[in-house]
Order: sequence, then structure tokens, then C-alpha cells
Amino acid sequence: MKRLRIGLVAPPWFAVPPHGYGGIEWVVSSLADGLVERGHDVTLFASGGSRTSARLVSTYAEPPSAALGDAFVESAALLDAYTSRDAFDVIHDHTVLGLLAGATQPMPVVHTVHGLVDPRLARIYERLAGRVHIVAISRDQAASLPPVCTPTVIHNGIRLDRFPMGNGERGGWLLFVGRVNPEKGILEAIEIARRTGRRLRVIAKVNEPNEQEYFREHVAPALETIDHDLLLSATHEEKVAAYQGAAATLFPICWREPFGLVMAESMACGTPVIAFRRGSAPEVIADGVTGFVRDTVDEAVEAVAHIGEIDPNRCRARVAELFSAEANVARHEALYLALTGAKAEPPPLAPGPAAASPRLTTAVATAPAT
Repeated sequence: MKRLRIGLVAPPWFAVPPHGYGGIEWVVSSLADGLVERGHDVTLFASGGSRTSARLVSTYAEPPSAALGDAFVESAALLDAYTSRDAFDVIHDHTVLGLLAGATQPMPVVHTVHGLVDPRLARIYERLAGRVHIVAISRDQAASLPPVCTPTVIHNGIRLDRFPMGNGERGGWLLFVGRVNPEKGILEAIEIARRTGRRLRVIAKVNEPNEQEYFREHVAPALETIDHDLLLSATHEEKVAAYQGAAATLFPICWREPFGLVMAESMACGTPVIAFRRGSAPEVIADGVTGFVRDTVDEAVEAVAHIGEIDPNRCRARVAELFSAEANVARHEALYLALTGAKAEPPPLAPGPAAASPRLTTAVATAPAT
């Protein structure tokens, strides 16, 4: 197998892996370390405080979290990566501004779409089609890109050793994990718990001003109507213990969720997920096998009565096969090898209920145009 020189560019706002909340940072961390384990020469561009087995280059000694979204701060971090481009066979950029820099490079540049593709961002992807190779983290997200784009779908992966199964002892309570905003469906989760008469454990992120306002005005009053536990600054160990002990995790999303790490984390711990049929949920959950995909609160309430029919071992097995860090690394490695001209076939996409769009790819035979 060809040993590649790979530059991984992480957003500069948080350490890799993050000390607290940060899904993208965990994905990048597992990818960097996994590629090193597979023998590649990896340089990670990330903020100070990052921990990695790759070579670390940091523009900032401390993560500039307070400046989140500042284009000047992000641009300075990107300069370190792209001014050293000759050191790499391929660059994989996980930032938004990196799209613009990547489109001008002579070597293959991969860009992962981590969030929702709104109309403004869609126009940029459309104009850069063929200049940067796009990775989508779900089929549903890929379908939201402009038709001219030909993304490779590589689902996010989690490290299974960080999400072990428990001893099999589960409480009768339900679990919600996520940011406190209307998109994540916390009010719907509260209503499901109220109507099923079950206790709800909530592990929530309430950091940003809009999250604090939504919590104060809507979530806190709703929680007072049910039996609940609330953890606003949960450690990783507390989150895993909650997954292991819950009867089910509620994921009643009210937006087009690009992937949803919570679903994979819960299933890795052997806990079924009850989710709304939006975004990636039908791809991640095997309906009736590792949880239930439903359309309404009424249907989710009915599904709670059937969570005892789910085999915890099948939940974990699905994550191990399709959504593990190992699977994610293998698919990225195959993509890089294909882009750089080596003969390699990426592993097949995870099976899902939706037919793959004809414009989605699992392999790229040539490098993108420059």
C-alpha cells in the first residue's frame, strides 16, 4: 500500500480532541490517529492543546474559542496549512473557508461537509464543483448538495473503546443528549417522556446566548412538568453511564440532521434510539432492529412500548460495522489513494433504506481539476 503524506486541517476554535463539546473535533482526532496507525505520514493543523499521534502544527497556543466564526482568525490558521502544501500528497480540510483555498491547489484537496447545506453555501459548492473533492457524512446530506457536485459519502465514525456496553442493568428512564435549541427536539422529547410516564434524563449543552434564552423561556418550564434529571456540564464518563443505563435515547430532531453522533454513541452502548424521520436518521438506525424511526410524537410514544424488543448486541454490532472510527478511517484512506492515483476501491457505503442517488460516488478515479 502506498504511504501517503496527508495534511489534515481542523477548525481552529477547539482542541482536537475537544475538552468538552465538539463533534467535528472528535471525528478529526480519530481520523488523524487512525491514519497514523495505518502507516501514513500525517500532519494535523489544529489549535494548541490538541493531542494526537500525528505531527501537530498549531497557529494558536490556545484555542480561540471566544472568536468563533471570525474569518480573520480562521484564515490565519489556514495559511499554515496551505503555504506548506508541497509537503503533502493530499490535503483534507474540515473548515468552511478552506473551500476557497483548496480550489486553487495543484494537489487533491478533500473537503468534508459537516453541517447543513443552506442556499448560500450551496452556491459556493456549485461554483467549486470539480476543484475540491467533497465528502458528505450521509446520503441525505449529499442529496442536499447542488446536482453538479459528486460527493463521496463517508459516514462519521466513533471510537468504540470510548463507548462500551454496560453490565446490562438498565433503568426505565429515557435519555436526551444534545444542544438546547428547537432543531434538536428537546421539547418533543419532554412530551414523549410526559406521555409515557417515564423519567427523562437530559444531558444538554447550554453555552451560547441563544441556547440560554431558549432554555430559560421554553425548556426549563417544560421540564418542571415531568420527572427529570438535568446535567448541563456532564463529563464523558457521565454521558456514557447515561447511555448504558437508559431504556432508550430520544432523538426527535426537527431539522435535517447531517449525521447525528448521539445515535451512534447510544447504539454503541447497546441502547436503542427513537428518532424522527429526518436527515440521516433512517441511515443510522436500522428500524425495528437498533431502534425506531418515526414521524410524530404519537408514533414515538407508541414505539417506547417496544424498546424491550431491541437486542443491545445488534445495536453495537451495527455501529462496529458501519459507524466505527476504523470503518471511517478505512474509507478515507481508500479515497485518498484513489485521488492520488493508487489502485484502491473504497469500502461500500453503509446500507440504508433510501436508494443512493446516481450522482453519489464511492470512489474517485482521478484527481480534481485545478
